[in-house]
Amino acid sequence: MSGVAGILLRQGHASAVRGNAPAVAAADVQQMLARMRHRGPDGNAWWLDTSIALGHAWLNTTDEAGPGPLTMADGKLAITADCRLDNRDELLARLGIRDRLVADATLMMRAYLRWGEACPVHLQGDFAFAIWDAERQLLFCARDHFGVKPFYYHAADRRFAFASEIGPILSVEGVGRRVCEHQISGFLAGLPDDPQATPYSDIFSLPARHSLTVTGQQVVLRRYWQIEPSPRPMRSDAPEEFAHLFSQSVRNRMRGTSAVGAMLSGGLDSSSIACVAGLQNAAERKPRLPTFSLIFEKGSSMDERPFIDAVLDQQKVDGTLIPVGDYAPFAEFERVLEEQEGTFLAPGLTLTRGIYRTAGAKGIKVLLDGHGGDEVVSQGHGHLHELANAGRWMDLWREIRSASDTYGDSTLGLYFQFLTLYGPAWRIAKLRHMANRVLDRIRKPGQAPRGRSWRDLINPDLARRTELVDRFHRAGYMPPGVQASDALSHRWILSNGYVPHAFEVLDKAAANFGVEPRYPFWDKPLVEFCLGLPGEEKLSHGFGRYVLRRAMEGVLPAAVQWRRDKIDFTANLVNGMLRNHRDLLEQLLISDASRIAPYVNLPQVSAAYARLLRQPDRAAPLDVQYVWRSASLSLWLRQLQHSGSPA
Repeated sequence: MSGVAGILLRQGHASAVRGNAPAVAAADVQQMLARMRHRGPDGNAWWLDTSIALGHAWLNTTDEAGPGPLTMADGKLAITADCRLDNRDELLARLGIRDRLVADATLMMRAYLRWGEACPVHLQGDFAFAIWDAERQLLFCARDHFGVKPFYYHAADRRFAFASEIGPILSVEGVGRRVCEHQISGFLAGLPDDPQATPYSDIFSLPARHSLTVTGQQVVLRRYWQIEPSPRPMRSDAPEEFAHLFSQSVRNRMRGTSAVGAMLSGGLDSSSIACVAGLQNAAERKPRLPTFSLIFEKGSSMDERPFIDAVLDQQKVDGTLIPVGDYAPFAEFERVLEEQEGTFLAPGLTLTRGIYRTAGAKGIKVLLDGHGGDEVVSQGHGHLHELANAGRWMDLWREIRSASDTYGDSTLGLYFQFLTLYGPAWRIAKLRHMANRVLDRIRKPGQAPRGRSWRDLINPDLARRTELVDRFHRAGYMPPGVQASDALSHRWILSNGYVPHAFEVLDKAAANFGVEPRYPFWDKPLVEFCLGLPGEEKLSHGFGRYVLRRAMEGVLPAAVQWRRDKIDFTANLVNGMLRNHRDLLEQLLISDASRIAPYVNLPQVSAAYARLLRQPDRAAPLDVQYVWRSASLSLWLRQLQHSGSPA
């Protein structure tokens, strides 16, 4: 994790901005680098040409020499990049390069010389970069296939500015701080549907798997890749192939620095990474892999200590246990909002920051993270729809009966839902709907009404101004035709806006502690392989991520390999808010409610908060979301008001 920054003076004239424009651009980039000092503890540098200034903040995680920007062809080509390439050997061979120590950024420039603006198609790994082509007078920018590395930009008639974070761009003169209502309504609805939107109207995010070409006359956005299953024929032994690809992905993400650690929650995904990485270190006679685990009090519903201990007992990793204690979700929240530069859909982020803080203090620069295993390998929910759509009702019954504990629903109730969607149960569904209407009329006062949704949280005027209903129909619901196909639903999940949003949130949090998160599940060949798997390799005998479980035979402790449950942190969040932040919530949601009134439906928020107070142990997930998102938004708007930014 490094930081990139740059200013391009457009229209090809040094006078395009004002005065000595190149010197001004250089000063702007230096100021941007100063705002990203936390991303570059190992140094920073900048490079200047007639109409372009590029900057680079350096965190040395690949043992390459010094910070960029790097140049080539007597300065006719220059690059600033936050990158790690995983297909180096392939690129070296195809580009005819014999120097195996060539930097990743130099490889990117050589790839650009060979393939031009199609070069990202040939790259594998995590990257965000900008290449200045002096001969063509254009700036070429690209972001990796899944959006692991962030890239933000501001485009005006006379200037184009970009950086790895939003704050440095806000420091450039002329960039507005107007809040984006489109993003606010999306946050409240839990819908990160616009891959270009940020909390500020004048700043945009370069979407994953897209490139951007900037000249004096235009800014052109192009998609260079689409998520698809692997074109290679599926091998008969899927677990063996998965194990090979997964092991290679872990190895690629351990490249470079010796200061590599791993998160270890005790769940299937993080434990698989920790065990595979620990075995690789042992095989190469390296020290045991450092792991970092959050520990809740014994007997708590969040306690995963038995699973963590099962991994630690294998003696291949060196565990650091981080006691959670009295969880306070809004502790340091103003600092968190400054890091995130806006609101975010991650109530547990303060816990994750504790891991980054501890790892960074122990000298860890790279932290392997199991984030994404559910999405990439898949829990196989689409397979259930596929069975129902094909009329395989007995197979569906057996699968649901095995998986009922996992999905937290009764076997009959879940089976009935599929009958309603795909079977001859429309008459029963109609009767059930009528019964629910009667129940709503006799429901006790204070109970949450049935049929609530995100719409009840949002101020109707805001929803109308930002066309939220139409946006939700386009991106918030999986289309029935997609839902009925395991392959299509799997691709839909991997393609939605939550994926890059999560990466951006985690990147900003980790950067402040000098840590680069790396995600072995988000590997292009592995993703393509998993997309091509048949549904029974994703869900079988009630076990989601079935191919991963089988691939980890002999690697994972059996207690982790075949565990069904996943920890639900909702109760921990509710207890933490009410026990430690009651006064703050009263202030934000009641005393200062006018601050969020233009954005939320205040009566609905008040009712949700009252229900949490009455029955915290039976909190409805929507009530928790209403309260947490409303309080988060209020804190951010208050922060903007104190800074003098218009809301």
